[in-house]
Amino acid sequence: MTIRWRLTLWFSLILTAILVVSGVLLYSLLDRFLISSIDSNLQAVSAQIHGVINPMTITDPSNYSVIHSRLPPINEFSLPGTYIQFVDADGVVVVKSNNLLLEELPVNPALIEKGLQGNIAVDTVTASNGVHVRIMVSPLYLKDQTLVVEVGQSLKPAETVMGTLAAALLAGAVIALALSVISGAVLVRRTLAPVERITRTASSITESADLSRRVDYTGARDEIGRLATTFDQLIEQLDRAFASQKHFVADASHELRTPLTVIRGNIDLLKRPNLTEKDRQESLRAIESEARRMSGIVSELLLLAELESHRTEAKEPVSLARLVQEESRRAQQLAGKRKISIGRVEEISLPGDADRLKQLLSNLVDNAVQYTGENGTIALSLYRDSEYAYLEVTDTGIGIAAEHIPHIFERFYRVDKARSRAGGGTGLGLAIVKEIAQRHNGGVTVRSEPGKGSTFTVYFKI
Repeated sequence: MTIRWRLTLWFSLILTAILVVSGVLLYSLLDRFLISSIDSNLQAVSAQIHGVINPMTITDPSNYSVIHSRLPPINEFSLPGTYIQFVDADGVVVVKSNNLLLEELPVNPALIEKGLQGNIAVDTVTASNGVHVRIMVSPLYLKDQTLVVEVGQSLKPAETVMGTLAAALLAGAVIALALSVISGAVLVRRTLAPVERITRTASSITESADLSRRVDYTGARDEIGRLATTFDQLIEQLDRAFASQKHFVADASHELRTPLTVIRGNIDLLKRPNLTEKDRQESLRAIESEARRMSGIVSELLLLAELESHRTEAKEPVSLARLVQEESRRAQQLAGKRKISIGRVEEISLPGDADRLKQLLSNLVDNAVQYTGENGTIALSLYRDSEYAYLEVTDTGIGIAAEHIPHIFERFYRVDKARSRAGGGTGLGLAIVKEIAQRHNGGVTVRSEPGKGSTFTVYFKI
């Protein structure tokens, strides 16, 4: 069963339960009210009878005609269907009101017995024709005998009202249930239409592998709207991820193809029988160099995959100032005639992975050394500004043209491909810097002008 019909069914069942409970409650309250009103009328008539018929007014209890003459008049407008009769100790009806004509109130021996025992009781008795009569009995003490006064009122009008009410409630419940099913199905269908659209879009994407499609929901910004928007964002991220994966595979294949070609060519060269020792050593050095470069590419690709698979856990506070000092000493050994200077360095600690942060700084310094001339300068600085710590590596190298700046943190992107390959670069160093920075709640930016050097700034929220 679909969600639409399940929701409709649940709404209908809840509405049915509400209607049943409210109908039963209304029916019970009205029935109790009508019975209470009838009992009040019976009590009033009984009190009126006892007021006019008593031992003081009836000197001869055996003269039933006198008792009959003193019966209070029954007003058919104010007390319709009200009857009076007197029953002696033998259960014989001795006096009855004129509106009974040839009929008698139904006699309930148990009820008569209660009256003879001096109790006032009320009960519903069924007449011979099936009509229910509400009867109140009370004892009437005369000089030498006790009569039971029965005051009854037919329940047929009340039962007619209750029957009509029950039919109306039942018909209303059926109509309301039918309308709720129809309107509920329509409303739920309209409400869930975006979900159906999402389903069709997802199915179409699955079948066609076209991640450019979107739901493009334009309705209210409710739960369904947020779901559609989230779905579009998810597809957009998947589209970007797949596009990035395609570029990554293409770039990785291209980067590995060159060293493999070099290695295979040198292996073929080594197979020649007349190869000189000098050429053999040269081929072996070329194979070793390309194998080392391939190993570097694979290692850095694995590192990138590891960084992208999970967020770096903050193990313990890492002193960024100490990393800057250590990296400056390492850079002195690599820089040759280049000058390594340390600028403003504040004592700042950051929770994170010390090895990864050290690699981030090393990649930036290596990049600066590679693109800075022999007489150039490389400066390192560390400072705090508000809630962020800033780590800067500045060089006086060749700089970066403006059109290359948006792409330099992409994998395998090189501004000067020939120089990068000659220097042993893999084109992954800055991409690794970006990933490490992001995994430590930060990022990286660059300012550069051709011929004036570059400044790479890594920022961390602390």
